[in-house]
Order: sequence, then structure tokens, then C-alpha cells
Amino acid sequence: MNIEKKIRLKFNIIIGLLTVIFVISSSFVAYYYIDSFKAKKGISVLRNQLDRGENIKVPTDNIEQQQEALNEIEKRKLESYQKLYEQNNDMVGWIQIEETTIDFPVMQKKSIKNYYLHRNFNKEYSFGGLPYVQENCDVFAPSDNVIIHGHRRSDGSMFYALLKYKDVEFYHQHPIINFDTIYECHQYEIIAVFSIKVNTGNDKFPFYNYINFTSSADFDKYVDTCKEYALYDTKVTAEYGDKLITISTCDFSITDGRFLVVAKRIEK
Repeated sequence: MNIEKKIRLKFNIIIGLLTVIFVISSSFVAYYYIDSFKAKKGISVLRNQLDRGENIKVPTDNIEQQQEALNEIEKRKLESYQKLYEQNNDMVGWIQIEETTIDFPVMQKKSIKNYYLHRNFNKEYSFGGLPYVQENCDVFAPSDNVIIHGHRRSDGSMFYALLKYKDVEFYHQHPIINFDTIYECHQYEIIAVFSIKVNTGNDKFPFYNYINFTSSADFDKYVDTCKEYALYDTKVTAEYGDKLITISTCDFSITDGRFLVVAKRIEK
């Protein structure tokens, strides 16, 4: 085989390999976005089943009538949750942050770890999964600290909008998280946002272990640690007896990173 044929053969092999890589990569990208499209469509179907009382006018000049309207809105929402629960009894609540894309059912399957990490509402495989409560948390009692996990997808879906809390201005515009159970509607005020490393085998702050607190000292330790890691001072804190949620999603800006948003329940 002369040199020219050898060069041509090597060239053809390289082109072939590049073609295979291109096809595989393109297929993966196509699958990713098709899966994301299907997931968004599925979420949209669920949202459309919610009655948020958009057609109810809330008076601003009469406190009694205003409260009646708000009570009716809450009643309709809870009735909607029950209908969704009948479709999948792993649904434990709904999370929403106003004026963001975060508006999802929250799931929990205590018998199987991370069950909804890659499953949709119909329990079918979906890469982005659904937000879910950690298996050892009790949403209804509730636990002192309910931990909610969820993917954040590069196309801006799922918990991607949480990363916007790295900007203090975004926090000032969105300090409240709505997290309802299927039985009660609640609001939470953010006390800290921060990034940490996990899955290192020696996590400095294993937030996922802080579920119930046996004393005010344990509670204060958790809150103080969150404040130490915080990207900025929200000037909001929590006291022993307050109920917390900790929302966790991936942060690819650091190795094995998680971005956490910690909030306390407040009275409406």
C-alpha cells in the first residue's frame, strides 16, 4: 500500500469516526430536547387542571370581603390538588414561585429512594423527573425541615430558575415561595441561598441529615450554618419552632455542587 492510499485510508477512518460521534451527539441532543418538550407538555396539562381562582375578584377596600375571596381561592386550589392526587397518590403538594417558571407538583415515594428523580407524573421515565420530597421527611406533620430535591435543566426548565437567586436583586423581587400540601396552603420566606459541595464522602455540611431538631441548639446550628454559607444577608432569620423547607438543585459551577434555598413558613 503506497503512502497516498495510507493517507486516504486514515482520512476515511477519521471522517467515519467523526461522523459516528456527530450522529451519536446529535441523537443525544435531540433526545434531550424531545424529552424536555414532552415534560413541559405534561406539566402544562397538570397546571391546566388547577383552579387557582383567576376569575375571582379580590377586593382591596373591604377586608372581610377580601378574606372571603382569598378563602374561596384557597378552597378551589385544594380541591384541584385532590383531583390530581386521585391520578397519582404520590403527589404531596405543589410548589410555585410567582413570576418564574417554577410551578410544579411535588412528589414523594417513601419506599423507593429518589423515585421521581427521573420519572414524570405518570411514573414513566423522564430525564428531568419532578420535584420530590426526601424520603425521610414528613410533609404533613410536618418535619421541622422538609427537603425538596429537583433537577435544573439547561433549557431553563424545572428548577433552573432557582439559580437566579444568586442575584440579590432577584431575591428582593421574589422573597416568597408558595409550597402547598394537598391539604393546606402555605407561604415561606427565604432566609438564605448558597452553594455547597456534596457527595464527597466527607461533606462539610450534610444538609440532607437535618430533618427534625431535638433542641433549639440543633435548630440554631442549622440556621447559623446556612447563614454562614449564604451568598448575601437576607436579614431574615428563623427561630426554634419555625417550620423550614430546603430546596436543593444541581449547581454545575462547582464540582458536585448543590444550590440550596432555605425558607421558613410564615402566616399569610
